[in-house]
Amino acid sequence: MKPNLDQTTTLKISVADTSHQVSSAQPLDQIDEWAARLLADPITKMPALLSDFKVVNGIIDARVLLKNTYGYKDWVTGQAEYESWVSSLDTDAISLKNTVLEEIERDRATYSHFKLNGDILDVGGGFGLLREFLPLGARLISIDPFIEALNQIPKATSNAYTRLNSKLNFIGGLAEFLPFQKESFDWVHMRSMLDHVQVPDLAIKEALRVLKTNGVLLVGLYVEGGEHETVSPMRRLKNIVKHFLEYIGIERYKDFHTWHPSYKNLLKLIEDNGFIVQESFWQAGWNNEVVYVAAKKTV
Repeated sequence: MKPNLDQTTTLKISVADTSHQVSSAQPLDQIDEWAARLLADPITKMPALLSDFKVVNGIIDARVLLKNTYGYKDWVTGQAEYESWVSSLDTDAISLKNTVLEEIERDRATYSHFKLNGDILDVGGGFGLLREFLPLGARLISIDPFIEALNQIPKATSNAYTRLNSKLNFIGGLAEFLPFQKESFDWVHMRSMLDHVQVPDLAIKEALRVLKTNGVLLVGLYVEGGEHETVSPMRRLKNIVKHFLEYIGIERYKDFHTWHPSYKNLLKLIEDNGFIVQESFWQAGWNNEVVYVAAKKTV
């Protein structure tokens, strides 16, 4: 386990090119007791205590970075861009609220179809938006590398969602190294995040590890070419232009996704890592390009 820090000790850590002040003071009420019982070292997977983790501005920091592994530079650059984008979203909170409300209604249909309940891990869950769609009694943990997420919720988002003021079990961490014991959750939820991780296979393997037998992985993702894997000539041309602009140094149109799976690619990723795909649900409003795949752990 990571050594505990002395009360007077501080150090700097860097994720997405930002620095945070770290201390060992852990707010006792930041994580519910049931969630604390599930904690594990993200590398050894052995059970861990709250006091075994670093704390960044009151948030457990269980992030494990693969700084010398292929893809890290793209990942960390994309993460920094995302965090910067989030911090800019309040520039037009009134008009953005209507957009967020439309998003909520689209998502409501999805989560009416997939009725998540029990103990749920939201990987890349950020602000904990999933709370809006969960029944009373469901228990949620959100884990995200954006460790300042709860301090950066856009006003338009907080005004539109009705449950963001409720307590959230939030932990800083990465999908490839989940800080939880095996067979801890009934559901693992991954929405719009698998195309941003450094190692997708490892993220899915970790989901399998922390799910209970018969637990369900739910992945929501934009897939290249949509349901029928057909990329229009116009889309192909736009992609070529974007790549060319990036090549000549124009960063405005840089693509910060780390992966661009087709529907078949996504299914193969899930099945290759031990899951049995049960159902695909194409979300309305996205031209059959956003799919939610439910897959079960059977062993």
